[in-house]
Amino acid sequence: MIPSLHPIRSSDLGVVFRGLSDPRVTHHYGVHFNSLEEARSQLDWFADLERTGAGRWWAIRDGEGEFLGAIGINGIVREHQRGELGFWLLPEHWGQGIMARVLPVVIDRAFRELGLHRMVAEVETENAASARVLQRAGFTREGVLHDHEWKNGRWVSLEVWALVQGA
Repeated sequence: MIPSLHPIRSSDLGVVFRGLSDPRVTHHYGVHFNSLEEARSQLDWFADLERTGAGRWWAIRDGEGEFLGAIGINGIVREHQRGELGFWLLPEHWGQGIMARVLPVVIDRAFRELGLHRMVAEVETENAASARVLQRAGFTREGVLHDHEWKNGRWVSLEVWALVQGA
């Protein structure tokens, strides 16, 4: 299977909800939705990012067009040419090398199309799989933000991974 990037459509609402309501996905992810209506706010957020120039997210699809997950850049600061990378996959697609195949495409788009110089990804310290994906894609671990977020009744520390264009 060769995954590819496509615009996120309103018809993706159900599968976005399925992913972002699944505790296996959201255990290490920043949002969790309990209803289809809550998940609709995620689609609105994706659209607002693109409309305002603050970012761009894509659906990851297989050759038949099946939605596998999402990846994108948000929090773009034009003045400093930087943004934050985020990604998630539906659990049935974990461990298949999908992120390793789409991440170079997103990196290229971030630098070439979005005009970024630096990308950062914040990864929970317990999320070794995402850290490996970033490291293999050329990101460098810059440090740890200790007890940076309060999530599910406990403090979570985040590793900061960065990639600088041309570095």
